[in-house]
Amino acid sequence: MSDPTHADAGAPRHPILAALVHELGLERTRLLESAMRVPVAMRNVRPAPDRWSAAEVLAHLAKVEGSSGKLFSVHARQLRESGAPLETSDDARAIIDGFTRFPMHVRTRMIKAPELVMPDEHSDFDDAVRALAASRARLLEAIVKADGLALGSVSAAHPRLGPLTMYEWLLMIARHEARHAEQLDEIAAATA
Repeated sequence: MSDPTHADAGAPRHPILAALVHELGLERTRLLESAMRVPVAMRNVRPAPDRWSAAEVLAHLAKVEGSSGKLFSVHARQLRESGAPLETSDDARAIIDGFTRFPMHVRTRMIKAPELVMPDEHSDFDDAVRALAASRARLLEAIVKADGLALGSVSAAHPRLGPLTMYEWLLMIARHEARHAEQLDEIAAATA
């Protein structure tokens, strides 16, 4: 188990956080691959008046990750400062598999995003890609600082999903990106 007071710039060492960082990386790779399939000339263009452009999708995700990352960071800092015991479980699979009760990746219906994470109507694709990279860097820094903390013991309410542990917040970010990767695939197909 790692010492949460001595986090370095590397990857988390605790098995649960390492597995969650892996999930985040897989979904980010898939998301960006889907985004790059949208023709360059169409990346800032809405495929229909009531649909987001690829740029708006990515700008939305950067906002979601940014606000979720801040929440994660605050709760992890509070947990660290409280002197709470360190994480005793190393069962990442149970956390990841248990999150299937939230089928965020299933795109059977449109879900209106809260105002806080709505993209700017004139979002730029390249700016959104940079914003995603910056939000991920901040999130990974917060994760490394939280390495070893019992993040399953702390929860915060999600506006659509209800209370989520800090582990589940990380999984929500990954599954949310999976949902929008499918949306980007739809945009690519519609604009090809």
